[in-house]
Amino acid sequence: MDTQKDVQPPKQQPMIYICGECHTENEIKSRDPIRCRECGYKIMYKKRTKRLESQRSDREATGTDL
Repeated sequence: MDTQKDVQPPKQQPMIYICGECHTENEIKSRDPIRCRECGYKIMYKKRTKRLESQRSDREATGTDL
């Protein structure tokens, strides 16, 4: 049984990075160069996702640690 053909790869959605120099948000896809579109600075910081923040608050509410 070949299920590889039926499985569609997830669409690449851009990640949001914050420039280390001018602090603007940049959407960068997997094959895009890591560079700020406003100032050209190469040091970028990945913005935290909503999923991590919600898991963190859930853990704090229940008092459990992973």
